[in-house]
Amino acid sequence: MSASQQAGMLTYDLRSRGTSSLYEFLYQSIREDIARGRIPCGTKLPSKRNLAQHLDIGVATVTAAYDQLITEGFVRTEQRRGYFVEDVSEFRYKPVNAQVKGLGCENGTSLGNGADTRGAAGGASSMRSAKGTTADGASAERDYGDRGIARGAVDKVGPAAVAGIPGVVDNGSATTSSANSAASTFSAETPQAIERARDPEYFVDLKANRTSVSLFPATVWGRYMREALSLPSDNLLRSIPFNGLPELRRAIASYLRRTRGMDVSPDCIIIGAGSEYLYGRLLQMLGPTTTFAMENPGYRKFAAISKAFGNPWRPVPIDESGLLVDELEESGADVVHVSPANHFPTGIVMPIKRRLELFEWANRARKRYIIEDDYDSEFRYSGRLIMPLFADDASDKVIYLNAFSKTMVPSLRISYMVLPPKLLARYVDTMSFYSCTVSSFEQYALARFIDEGHLERHINRTRNFYRRQREAVLREIAQSPLAEISHVEERNAGTHFLLYVRTSLAHDQVRQRGAEQGLNISLFNDYLLRDGNGLSERTTKRFEKYSNGETALVLNYAGIEPERLPETVRRLACVFPECE
Repeated sequence: MSASQQAGMLTYDLRSRGTSSLYEFLYQSIREDIARGRIPCGTKLPSKRNLAQHLDIGVATVTAAYDQLITEGFVRTEQRRGYFVEDVSEFRYKPVNAQVKGLGCENGTSLGNGADTRGAAGGASSMRSAKGTTADGASAERDYGDRGIARGAVDKVGPAAVAGIPGVVDNGSATTSSANSAASTFSAETPQAIERARDPEYFVDLKANRTSVSLFPATVWGRYMREALSLPSDNLLRSIPFNGLPELRRAIASYLRRTRGMDVSPDCIIIGAGSEYLYGRLLQMLGPTTTFAMENPGYRKFAAISKAFGNPWRPVPIDESGLLVDELEESGADVVHVSPANHFPTGIVMPIKRRLELFEWANRARKRYIIEDDYDSEFRYSGRLIMPLFADDASDKVIYLNAFSKTMVPSLRISYMVLPPKLLARYVDTMSFYSCTVSSFEQYALARFIDEGHLERHINRTRNFYRRQREAVLREIAQSPLAEISHVEERNAGTHFLLYVRTSLAHDQVRQRGAEQGLNISLFNDYLLRDGNGLSERTTKRFEKYSNGETALVLNYAGIEPERLPETVRRLACVFPECE
């Protein structure tokens, strides 16, 4: 239908609008008919006055409905000509429940779904002219009851349209039951999808890298939260700067200076709700043409985030000194993500020689940067803490990432990154429109927690606990049947170690038998990254050299309750038939 062709009058049963206001029901009804192709592209809609007279409603109601359709791009207006339907053939219609929660209305109610709140048989619009013809000009042989749909091509909607692709027609007959079936399928599958996303319950989760919440000084934290809520100033009620509360950024800068030897300006610190969020901001700032490199094996979540943002990424093998810089050069990457103080899952510490090679790589091109994830660096049980790359960076090439979820509690989703000054300017220009994602009250409480020395005392207490926990786990393994078929590789750091087991079981069998024992087990191979670009076949040189055909388990022991430790090791031994 051309734009010059005018639609017949639109007919809707306004009595079936439920609690929706008149304009909202009218807007939703027309919107659905356009989206489903019942009102084709180019159709001229009735004038506001004519439609108002036909439906016996006010002109203002029709005006409000049309204005909303124009705002959303379903309808356009042409001066002195009227209102015309836009081409929305690519729109995928999303079915909604009878009452859509959270959509504001004039009367405080929710918008209803036109398909559910109109007439008894679906209530689609009638586009009949006064002489009983369809919008296409064909004679309507009979009126299809209360639906008011003229017989014609618009009446025959194929399965694709029912599935949410308007304007697709086939020769079969579409029925309301098809749409209801699709909606019921969606409703049935949704709880299942949510259930699949939930973490199953285990006797002990040896895969999750979580901390023991019993160590957290909840009383102290609660005191600072109450203090934040009772402050007389309204500073915490105002919008937070995009990079976070100044008090927290100053506290972090002071903490990094004391414990990491990092001379950091508070202005260079960005606060965010989790390292994944901050990593996403980096991906967006550096752009989709920037290629990222990841240690292989490594932290899979960062690789998944890179893929989700559309950034090309490359897995780069490691050896006993960490990431292989010559392989990094061959990868063509612009930015590399490393954990030099405590690589996961191997625990490797990158020595100074390899660090210097990494700096040389970064300095060879202007757009190259190093993202330093200071993962678990606080938990070192012998010697001093490993200095971060950032502290030795003389060329402003290192982006530093760290979080409080492991040193404090997992639910405290507060992370931070430190940008070199030249990148900070770019971040301000391109990313400062994003609001800070952590509440001011939590930020203030954390600032006080750090300034008063509680963070360092808590880390020291936690470090001692994990040292004892590690010794207890190693002792239990040494006294179990596992000792005859395995050996442990650990580096006095972090909250996990590698357990190499001589077994005939395949990897999937180890996981399955572990689940039957109530244990969630992860294997070294689970952290090998594959990007489908040829590099996926390169397993790490280190694994090839040291595995000797053994199966390597990555055992996270931080979350094992001490009273469950003996039973955990007993169940772990039961996984392997060689222990029987």
